[in-house]
Amino acid sequence: MKYSFIWLGVLVLLGALFFLKAKWEVYNVERDGQIVEMEIIKLPNNCSITKRKYYMDVTYQGEIFNKRIPVGFCDKHKIGELIKMKYSEGYETILFPEEKVLGDFIAIGIFITVSIASIFYGIFSKKKQISRR
Repeated sequence: MKYSFIWLGVLVLLGALFFLKAKWEVYNVERDGQIVEMEIIKLPNNCSITKRKYYMDVTYQGEIFNKRIPVGFCDKHKIGELIKMKYSEGYETILFPEEKVLGDFIAIGIFITVSIASIFYGIFSKKKQISRR
């Protein structure tokens, strides 16, 4: 049981660090990105079903970017329209101007804290004595 806490903590910690690395680029775009106008070049025909994920393609300075869009976005926008996006040169990630990643970092921080606590619990917990009669 003691080793289960250690291994679980290590696995959760590795997963959290993987997601931290993945979200770091998004954070850099949020922090350093500039608001630019991008042209919509591809939209789904219908994006009103709430259980699906929808994506659009936009272009800026000859580069094509793919961005997940919320439900109903394609009903309000059309191909050829210019929309404001947050962009930072050298990154493949683009964000909507109001998009924030603070919540993702809070969740990752919670996972890291829980994993470290699990590892310490596994290391420092005393093995239970089984009484024999």
